[in-house]
Amino acid sequence: MLPTAADIGARLAAILPSGIAAVAKGIGAAAPGAVAFADSERLPALRSFVMVVVDGLGHANLSARRGHAPTLARLPRRRIETVAPSTTGAALTTLTTGALPGEHGLIGYRIRHPELGLVTTLKDWGGVADRRSWQRATPLFASAREAGARPVAIGRPAHAAGGLTEAILTGAEYHPGQRIEDRFAAMSRLLREGDPIVAYLYVDELDKAAHEQGWQSEAWTRRLEALDASLADLLRTLPGDTGVVVTADHGIVDVAPHQQVMLDADPSMLDGVAEIGGEPRFRSLYLDDGVDPAAVASRWAEAERGRAWVATRDEAIAAGVFGPVHAEVAHRLGDVIIAARKQAAYYSSADDPRSLAMIGQHGSFSEDERGVPLALGGALEGTGFAAAVAEAATGRA
Repeated sequence: MLPTAADIGARLAAILPSGIAAVAKGIGAAAPGAVAFADSERLPALRSFVMVVVDGLGHANLSARRGHAPTLARLPRRRIETVAPSTTGAALTTLTTGALPGEHGLIGYRIRHPELGLVTTLKDWGGVADRRSWQRATPLFASAREAGARPVAIGRPAHAAGGLTEAILTGAEYHPGQRIEDRFAAMSRLLREGDPIVAYLYVDELDKAAHEQGWQSEAWTRRLEALDASLADLLRTLPGDTGVVVTADHGIVDVAPHQQVMLDADPSMLDGVAEIGGEPRFRSLYLDDGVDPAAVASRWAEAERGRAWVATRDEAIAAGVFGPVHAEVAHRLGDVIIAARKQAAYYSSADDPRSLAMIGQHGSFSEDERGVPLALGGALEGTGFAAAVAEAATGRA
């Protein structure tokens, strides 16, 4: 059976709605309907709200390297849980829409499209004709504008356009910055212009370093230091009525080459399996018509003997790990799910060699992958914002 999470990512989903509601409160506007569930009594009154999303900065990763991040280390911080699967496309979509994966539809890394077959949620958007039905939830930036704030997104120039950007950042002005420090400098400039702002600032350098060299590498630590220095500069010049949240999409675990498991090492184990989706720590097995998912799941559970959580799709949905799952979304998942429980990553001989070379991994249900920080800075320090986020999440968990 799959493990149950404390809030199935509901607090992650509640961050941006709560930030927008706090800005609406601060500028004397009514909170738009999409964010009205936020607990306004506990929310501070803000003029601007900045959500810094650091790809791959798990709570455990940050805690282990907090000496390299003195600014982050001093901020009030607690552990919250990301969505399942603990992967970028699913989590970023939750962060910008306030919807859980079973609702927004980007319910994994490589999932099944009804016409295109298996596609990745990060890159394979070229053939997706109706992107608003593929990503089913509406980004909340229109709500920020409705409340009277200027919605902005800040990221690398390479992310300024594309399918995922359109799916999750529609409604926000995009401001590019190649380096971490460039993005934070852009944020400072925008805040000095004086408009009420709701901002999404994305940092992906730590995740890239982790995949290539591991989160315990010097390269990952250097990028953490760069992030921390840029955050310190932002906080130093932050207007007094601006709140900052630092969070992440997932944590990272390092998997050595000898810990890789080949799914097709014994070809009989894939009898009845038509396609393999997901990612190395969260595999989706799509079965041939007529094959019993329970029998395949039982076969894999017996073979892995505690190295992985194994369940049928129906069992996983019934366990609630993805949040409420729309019928259309359910079939995007495989019939059987294999989620790494220990230090393992599941591959097949057909996988891209670049994937096999990855060290830092995520996607599964381990504590280190699921746990992400909720750190509060600026006008949010010492307020009830975290409690409001938790209260807003209660009805979703």
